This record gives sequence, C-alpha cells and structure tokens, in this order.
Amino acid sequence: MTDQNAPKKTNEKKNISRRDFLKITSTATAGAASAIVPKISFPAFLRQTKMELNFLTWFWTETGRNDAWRAMIQKFHDSQSDIHLNETGYGENNYFTQILIQAKSGRIDADLYTATPDVFLRLLADGHTIPLEDVVAQAGVTPVAAQDMLRKDGELHGLDIVTVRFGNLYNKALFDAAGLGEPTSIDEWVAGAQSLTQRPNQFGFFSPHIAAEPFTVWFILQQWAVLYDGVWAQGKTPLLTSDPVINAIKLFKTMYDTTMPQGTDFGTANQMFASSRIAQHLVVSPAVNQWKSLATDTELYDNLRSAQPFWPGGKAISRIHPVCVNANTDPEKQAAAKEFLAWLYTKENYQELLERCLDVVPAIEDGIRPEYHDSLKWVSGYDAATAITVPEVLGDFVLYNDELGQIVTPHLQEVLAGSKSAEDAMTEAQTEAEELAGRVFTS
Repeated sequence: MTDQNAPKKTNEKKNISRRDFLKITSTATAGAASAIVPKISFPAFLRQTKMELNFLTWFWTETGRNDAWRAMIQKFHDSQSDIHLNETGYGENNYFTQILIQAKSGRIDADLYTATPDVFLRLLADGHTIPLEDVVAQAGVTPVAAQDMLRKDGELHGLDIVTVRFGNLYNKALFDAAGLGEPTSIDEWVAGAQSLTQRPNQFGFFSPHIAAEPFTVWFILQQWAVLYDGVWAQGKTPLLTSDPVINAIKLFKTMYDTTMPQGTDFGTANQMFASSRIAQHLVVSPAVNQWKSLATDTELYDNLRSAQPFWPGGKAISRIHPVCVNANTDPEKQAAAKEFLAWLYTKENYQELLERCLDVVPAIEDGIRPEYHDSLKWVSGYDAATAITVPEVLGDFVLYNDELGQIVTPHLQEVLAGSKSAEDAMTEAQTEAEELAGRVFTS
C-alpha cells in the first residue's frame, strides 16, 4: 500500500549526520556489500516527517495489560516526535482467526503485530516476519535461551514481550474461611473446589467453557491433559483418545458439574473473581493483573496465591508471545518499527513493561528486578512448575492449533451437555483430527 503522506522525492541534496548514517547502515543486509554501491533510502522518520505505524494486537482489549502498554507507548511518544504508534486489533477470540485470514490473503494489515507461539510459527513459515537481531544488538540486551524457538536460520524473527505460564491461582481468604490449605493431589483439588461452592453466591472453581469463546476454551483446556502428564499430539499423530486426554475431559466435566458457574462467559467470570465470588482458576499468570484491575474487593490482590503443582509431573505450559515486524509492510516502516522495538527492549524500558503488566518470566537476561519478584505474594506456584512448551504439547499440530481446537471444543460441549461420554466424543474427535492431519501434512 502506498503511503499518501510520504514526501515527494526531489533532487535536493541532504546532509546526514554520522549518527544517522550509522543508524541507517546498521540495518543494511549482507547483500549490500556488492561491487555496485547501493542507493540509500532515507527512512521517513529521519526526513523529519512523522511515521505512523499500526500496531496489531489483542492487548488493547486485555484489562490491565492494555493500560500497561498504553503507558509505555505514551512514554515512547514523549521521548521523540518522529514515530507514532496507532492501536489496531481484535479481542482474543477473533484476533487469531483474523490475522490468519489476512496472512492467507498475502499481507497482514499492520506494521507490527503480536502472536501466540503457534500462530508465530505459522507466520514465520509463510514469510510474514523479518530478522530482528539488529534490534537486540541496538538495545544492548541478551535474549534468554527460551527465545530460540523464535529463530530462523539462527536469527530472531520475533521478540518475546510476554511469556505466560499456567498455574492454579486462588483466593487465600476464601480458602482460609473454609479451613482449606493448598491441594496436594487432583482428588484434593476437586474435593476442595466442591466444598467452596455455595450456589449461587460462591463457586469453588471456573474455567472457560461456553461455545461462544472457542479460543479461550481451547487455550486453557490444553493444560488439562498436562495435569495427567499427557499431550494432545505427538508429531503428526493426534492423541485425543489417550488416557491422559480422556481423564482430562472427565475431570473438566466433574468440575463443570459440581464447582463452576455454568454458562458464564470469561468476562463475567473475571468480574466474579474480582468480587471474591470464585475461589480459584487453572490459568496463566496475567490473570492476576486483570483481577487486580477489576477488583471490587480491596483486599483481593493481597489474598491471591498460586498453588504448588499438585498434579503428576508438575508440568505447566509456558507460552511465548512475540512481537514481530511485518515482512510485507513498507521498508521505511520496518525501520521505524525496529527503532520502537529497540527502545522498548532496552533493559530499563523492558523491566518497566514487565512490572506494569505484572509479568514474571523475563525474556532477556537480568530482565526482572529481584525486588519486584520478591514483592509478589502470588508467584511461588508459577515458579515451581516445570515448563513445557506448546510444540511439546501439540506436536506438529502446533502449526494448526486453531484447526485442532475447532475439532476438540465442540466435542467438549457434547460432554458438558451430557449427550456423549468423554470416550465417545473424543473417539469422534480423533477421527476428525486424523482427517485434518491427512489434509495438512502432505509429503
């Protein structure tokens, strides 16, 4: 797409400072070292015209995180006058469908965008990312080893801006009032959640389950098979009829029947957590920020804790969410996007973003201040879990996570409604997943 506001080229000579020259040449590709001196294209933000960048993400709709990102972007805007970031995006249940549709059409409609680990790997394979090694070099930081999953040919093509890990987050005040301690087994977990349930005013547990929120349901359901030390697929083979998956679906059904506010959407459930009407949730750590932001119970945040892993193996999915620069946007906008990311990834700014978001898994070495970490009463259970990655849980289906979720979640609805057993529903899902594998995994 042509930038209609870009200045017209003239033959007027322009002077360039050594600093700006180094900034430009630092982004030149290795292929520029040819016998013919290449023509230098000066980025618009160095030509004294403001560069407008569209930043596509679901963060704008995520309570707590949206405020954190807006504060950091405002700080960036205040630090310079050449680059301006505009918000664009969708809620999480629509975001990934929309970005994949755009990618299939040939171009993502943004200059920067965020992705889940599965969506990132898909966009990386389809050529929608660019290398960002020069960004971390300019920021002067060292990415942690976990970011290696974001590499292609040895170069980072995305920068982790939030890693989330699953754990059982609970309201200690409700546990104390019921005389309960942290569960030490899955059976204790179920029994405790049932004893905390006093319908219709209080519920012992919640997990997303309604058909209208398929992304959120599948996002969290993936951890349930891990509770039985299982996975959903190995390589190109779905394992939907394996014992860990069947046990996970049965466990979900038990908790749904006896502990959850049935038919409640995720947004309403967050409000119920914030008013201390729901006692616990198997959820990623950013839920803390949402509940803190929404809290009507002024003591809620001080009462939040995460349980030590009580399930076999103690594993918890850790999900890296990178920010990427669109390979198919204007090169001048790519250069401006890199300038923003280099600013964001400097240690001071990165740490501020991490703390504003109440995140706890740093993406760079020394990326979390000990004083901040030690101030968090709710972090110990998340720290204690053994990290397992999304590719380990989904196998090659990580590239078709959305499609696999669209198979599993409707069959979960059948189990919750009582129309099919877990075994029958997952047998049908297994057949559909094998058919999916036959379509998408071609030799």
